[in-house]
Amino acid sequence: MHIPIRRPSDEVSRALSSNQVVPGQKSRPRTVLRTVIATALATITLAGLSACGPDKGLRVEPEGETSPTQFEPANSDSGPPNKPFSLKEIRKTIVDSSGIAVTGKATESAKVVADCKECLKFATPFLSGDKKFQLVTVANPKQKSEIVAGAVISEKDSRPRLELIATGNQLKLSPGKNGTLVVQEAMYADGDEACCPSGWSVQVFRLHEGRFEPGQRFTRLNGET
Repeated sequence: MHIPIRRPSDEVSRALSSNQVVPGQKSRPRTVLRTVIATALATITLAGLSACGPDKGLRVEPEGETSPTQFEPANSDSGPPNKPFSLKEIRKTIVDSSGIAVTGKATESAKVVADCKECLKFATPFLSGDKKFQLVTVANPKQKSEIVAGAVISEKDSRPRLELIATGNQLKLSPGKNGTLVVQEAMYADGDEACCPSGWSVQVFRLHEGRFEPGQRFTRLNGET
């Protein structure tokens, strides 16, 4: 904010510069005049800073969750992610099955796994009862930070078995409560950039009679559930 500064007359200027006094005033030491001038300048400077300073009513809110997941992770110790089968064994299982699992299929994902070794990674395994399931994720070959598929592997007759394969945008797989699997994916509205989906979809898979069955799907789009 511009603050007008009133300039002294020539007569007062001469009096200040030559240590003279204005008629009718008593002579004072030069240090007193300098103190008065310094105080006035400091007051003007502080007023200007106050006018241009930040709004004290502005609050910085903590960043919210990027997804609406409401499921707590499993507490059971499911062991290391690379046991009992290695990534090489799991890759061969997915490729040999052409991405067709006991529940779900993803032939395109199988091609990615076959062509891009760096795209297949271990995720956190989980237990359903006393049965262990290994999790692997499949990344986008063109943008490896983006997960486009996930697979569940079990053991049958001492060999890996492809139980479930799921696909989606920015997919996330995580163990849920009571031996469930939570699959979460981004939802895009028209005009959304790749970095910024408008919402999320969450679905819980539960093991029933040897198969993973999808449960209710929860979605949140543009802040509405």
